[in-house]
Amino acid sequence: MAKMRERKTAIVQCFGNCGNRDGFTGGKTAESCEQAAEKCRGDKAVCQWGCLGGGSCEAVCRLGAIHVGSRGIAEVDHEKCVGCGLCVGACPRNLIRLTTWEYPIYPACVSEDEGSGTREVCGTGCTACGSCVRNCPVDAISIIRHHAVIDQEKCIACGMCAVKCPRGAIRDMNGIFTVREEKVKI
Repeated sequence: MAKMRERKTAIVQCFGNCGNRDGFTGGKTAESCEQAAEKCRGDKAVCQWGCLGGGSCEAVCRLGAIHVGSRGIAEVDHEKCVGCGLCVGACPRNLIRLTTWEYPIYPACVSEDEGSGTREVCGTGCTACGSCVRNCPVDAISIIRHHAVIDQEKCIACGMCAVKCPRGAIRDMNGIFTVREEKVKI
């Protein structure tokens, strides 16, 4: 009998609330993510690691499973997504990755800026405070290059890291454990 393939879905490792400072509008005025990246390159008031909102991922998705939402970042409709990976290849900042439904917890920030730098440009970015590391019961989280990284081989998807993250930088794609948005400055 053929082995069943695990269902995959895309996740976007940025929750937004970065990039809309000092008149920068990211993808709202750019024709692609590449153009948005060029427009904000070197701008210290804009997160250099976040979603550009240009919709390059949206343009390649044949199922309409990803779109630029109201926060100006790519959002995945997990019911429509089949995990083909086209959006992964379209993202110039490598913010989109595939995961299985078995691993719904993910860091929604990959900023390599130090905590104070991230705090200056983003209200939901990882500041490497270590709360997730201290609260993970199976030592599945580490801080690498100033942001949380989850080892999916160790993770038991308990959601403790998402609950304890003070900035909502660790998300649960099912929305069960994630810090409520009204607690996070958006």
